[in-house]
Amino acid sequence: MSAKRMDYVVTTVHRDSSPEEIRAWLIERVAYYLELPAGKIDPELELAEYGMDSVYTMSMIAEIEDHLGVKIDEMAAWKYSTINALVEYAENLISEQVHSAR
Repeated sequence: MSAKRMDYVVTTVHRDSSPEEIRAWLIERVAYYLELPAGKIDPELELAEYGMDSVYTMSMIAEIEDHLGVKIDEMAAWKYSTINALVEYAENLISEQVHSAR
């Protein structure tokens, strides 16, 4: 399933953000790290194909944790190597936290 590209800038996200908002935010973060226009980032393309190194990748994982309030497995960026896969993984973590809090 291909993600629809967003035409607006998402400056921040939080655990109540929609998957589309999280995806748009992650696209913007990857674009920022790579100094590329957000429109050039394909959420289905592996981050390694853009040349994301481990430092940028771990920085992005830390941002996901900070903004969404979840703990991301250190290997997540390699297991979930596309933006869409990371969004799905983060959404599952949020869902698990919500259900375990009940």
